[in-house]
Amino acid sequence: MKLKQARTIIVDEHKPPAQGKAAKRGSPGVEATDDNGDGLTDTARRILEIAERLFAEQGVEQVALRQIVVESGQKNRSALHYHFGSREALVSHLLNRRLHEINRIRNGYLDALEQRGTPIDIHGVVDATIRPLVDVVLQTDWGTNYLQVLAQTTFSPGLLSKGLVDRTAMSALYRVREHIYQLFPNVPRDVMKLRMVWFIDTVVYALAHWVRERGKRSRSEPPMEELIDFCAAAIQGPTPPGSARKR
Repeated sequence: MKLKQARTIIVDEHKPPAQGKAAKRGSPGVEATDDNGDGLTDTARRILEIAERLFAEQGVEQVALRQIVVESGQKNRSALHYHFGSREALVSHLLNRRLHEINRIRNGYLDALEQRGTPIDIHGVVDATIRPLVDVVLQTDWGTNYLQVLAQTTFSPGLLSKGLVDRTAMSALYRVREHIYQLFPNVPRDVMKLRMVWFIDTVVYALAHWVRERGKRSRSEPPMEELIDFCAAAIQGPTPPGSARKR
């Protein structure tokens, strides 16, 4: 499995790899999923769920692997290593398990954006990028923990250089990238790549902060319009004087 950081995939010049079967598409939004179709054993699934919670609560690099095994109720202390092999592999499986669902939701929003019959603008593209993350926090029992783990793996010095994300789970981000390139063809490619990486970083940090604080506030949803406006303004900002256009 070829793994990379999600923040670098959006500026990866390669096309997304072909998949064995077409990704499930349809209306945007969270759907009830059958975990039995994820290819995992009950033991592996239980380990992932406990790891996700503990990583969110205590930190990806702080939780002892033995603690995960104990709290998942495994009598065999080598169960985690048998199913995943290492901490990095465990984190990769955890992220990719959720990313495939988020990718499906994001593709649904992009489909709706492209089919609405009006010109696509940057606010619509940004909305379709951000909203799936908010959906899984508000509508699933795993979204809150997942977003905290995603933020840690995005910004952790120890994990930043490690390949974590399966490119086949990121087809929607490739579509986001192409929409942005088409909307702003005169922005130098290297400049736009930086802006897109910072866009993803901003969204992850802002939503992870919202998740941590939402229990302390009466407002249940994040300030979506403000975040969309902020990101859209950053992406379409003026081009630095003298920048050479690079295709």
